[in-house]
Amino acid sequence: MKIANMVLIGLCGLLAHNEWQEWRSNVNDRIAFADKGVPTASLWQCGLLKQRMAELDEISMQGSPMQRQDMVELRRYLNTQWLSHRCDMALEQG
Repeated sequence: MKIANMVLIGLCGLLAHNEWQEWRSNVNDRIAFADKGVPTASLWQCGLLKQRMAELDEISMQGSPMQRQDMVELRRYLNTQWLSHRCDMALEQG
């Protein structure tokens, strides 16, 4: 191996060692970001929920053969999803 190659390998090793030492000394200097609260769903997700609610209302108006109890349970589920995703807040912010 030529001396120039050995010098380059030595320099790379020295730089890598210095970077590693700097990284090790900065591990405890991490920035802790404040909690931004409960994440909200995207407008797209809330829009899909709203669309499903509208479709369910349309089906119930048409006198679908779907049982009333099933519709009530499905509506309750969609409302629960709406509240758990905090879609009201997402729409206000969007």
